[in-house]
Amino acid sequence: MSLADNPRSLVWYMAYPGPGNLDGASRSLIDPAYVLTHLKELVRGAQFQVLELTSFKSRKLRQQVVEVLKGSGKSIAFHCEPVQWVNEEGLIDPADLCSLSEVHRRRAIDRIKRLLDEAKELGAQQVFVASGRNPASGQPYDENSNRTTALACHALVQSLRVLAGEAKSRGQKLAVSLCDAGSPDPGVYRAALLGQVDRAQEVLEALRGEGVQNVGVALDSGRLALNGDGPAAIHILAPHLHWFHAGNAVGPDGEPSRRGDTHPCFGVAGSLVGPAQLAEYMVALAEIGYRGPLGVAVRPVGSEVSRHVVQVALSLVNEAAEHVNVAYALPIGFSFRSRDFLNEETFAEITDLRVRQPDLIREELAKRKRRETLAPDGRLVILAADHPARGVTRVGANPAAMGHRLDYLGRIVRVLAASSIDGLMATSDLIDEVVLVNYLAKQRGKPSFLDGKVLIGSMNRTGLAGTEHEMMDRTSSYMTGKRIKEMHLDGAKLLWRWVPSGEKNDRYALETLERVAKAVEELADLNLPAFVEPLPVARTESGYKTDHSTDNIIKAIGIASGLGHYTGRVWLKIPYCADFARVAKATTMPVLLLGGESTGRPSGTIEDFVRGMGAGPNIRGALVGRNVLFCGEDDPAAIAEAINLVVHHRQSAIEAIGNAAKVRNSKLDYLA
Repeated sequence: MSLADNPRSLVWYMAYPGPGNLDGASRSLIDPAYVLTHLKELVRGAQFQVLELTSFKSRKLRQQVVEVLKGSGKSIAFHCEPVQWVNEEGLIDPADLCSLSEVHRRRAIDRIKRLLDEAKELGAQQVFVASGRNPASGQPYDENSNRTTALACHALVQSLRVLAGEAKSRGQKLAVSLCDAGSPDPGVYRAALLGQVDRAQEVLEALRGEGVQNVGVALDSGRLALNGDGPAAIHILAPHLHWFHAGNAVGPDGEPSRRGDTHPCFGVAGSLVGPAQLAEYMVALAEIGYRGPLGVAVRPVGSEVSRHVVQVALSLVNEAAEHVNVAYALPIGFSFRSRDFLNEETFAEITDLRVRQPDLIREELAKRKRRETLAPDGRLVILAADHPARGVTRVGANPAAMGHRLDYLGRIVRVLAASSIDGLMATSDLIDEVVLVNYLAKQRGKPSFLDGKVLIGSMNRTGLAGTEHEMMDRTSSYMTGKRIKEMHLDGAKLLWRWVPSGEKNDRYALETLERVAKAVEELADLNLPAFVEPLPVARTESGYKTDHSTDNIIKAIGIASGLGHYTGRVWLKIPYCADFARVAKATTMPVLLLGGESTGRPSGTIEDFVRGMGAGPNIRGALVGRNVLFCGEDDPAAIAEAINLVVHHRQSAIEAIGNAAKVRNSKLDYLA
């Protein structure tokens, strides 16, 4: 899911700390003209939908702020933490809401209650508080410190229970800010009780168990970095997450004055959070389906200009939130199971049909509705499923993934039935099985998923992977173009491989080339399209591997383009490679991009197709297989749909991924 529509918020008192970038805003004492000028500027702008304020000591200034905000359409959030940390009167010990002193804890509660009133006056519906300093901080780590921490957690639960009721009566939600857990190094460190993810989870689960629903947590990327926590914190605290702030922090290489909980601007020396880290946090937010605000939490110092610091941070947040990996992020825990679509019972029915009605496949192929034009809009997206017939069954670390016919067939049918792709290229066994599954679907009252689809027969499959004479690739599935015609298919695919640098088996590559040329001629005589895949390869210790060098692919295209007496119905199937625009200029024939091996990273595959489709006017689609059928944990129909949107609707990767998400897990009952 995309985070593009999540509201953006600004921690105003950090971004605009006061004249000279001194800490007036955090101390609730700030020049009114400064406050009103910058607030009016932000209110007029459209970059932030939420402004995060803190306490204003002056009642008059508060009223002026209320007037500025009135009718602005901005939502308001309120931070109590600056008041808690400054602790101006010194009447409450630093443990604050988790104090082991009942006197100090009650004072801390009363202070927050007064701040809740101020938040209500400003129109805030979300209020942030700090847990307070862990009373055990600075103590040796032993049984006594553990006991002290446990007592502090109990005290915090008591405090939050009371404040939850107070906030609820004011129409507010309460979020505890997860701060740093402390450090022995110099710097501004909070040593907060809720500085550890597991401790925050324990406290919040205790409150949730009591039925308290309006208390959650606010996470900050800079503070998480200080604690050594990463995106996993978002997964753990997902049920309680109210707010996420994009902040920075510096490590040991940073300036001493910026160390700790200082929220320095992004890009300073020693930064722990940059574009890559922000993108990882955004992916985690997308995985949990987070719809809340994305806050900017940065604090200028010295001569830094607030507006510039904020703009840089917001640009980074927007870039990270709209990253293709964020758009693609799967719901946490999601995993497609092909058995949920095509199960063992249906699988057994296929065998039963083969035995009892051996002529059914021919009959179904003969009467299926076929499209009048191969490519009505001049483009095609075809699913490739012919690898097992050449002894290729490995996907990633699984050496027999494509050898599991129940799973393999389920994924193929899933793509054809649930996505909008144009059709299937496969060997005879798989086309026959798909036809039988389609028959079973119709028997169950479902529409045919093969009507209007393009069916392409894969002809030469004798180049068995790993054999000595692998380059001798003769026809073995559909032996002739005549058979393609008789089986009412729409075309045929032929593979030719060759080692550009030469090797001992060159004669087999040349023999295969001649056979492919004859097949192209026969198909032309039958008015059937030939999909030719000329593939340069290199011999390695583990067998032949595709040679992705641009020059050799261009040479292969030149050779394949000259096969047969008539090339008017020839389409080429070409792997994507570097400098693909040069490849596109090597032919006028329509080109389909080759999918290639499964990477388990579908977003990268989709981006490759976007780039490939823009390489030239003759790039007319894709012939995809393993990288769609075995796309990590995702539903292959969703990836096929995304590629279809890229090819037929010229959508960007992010647009296609977002629009294809509706296909994910749809029509799971198609064969029920």
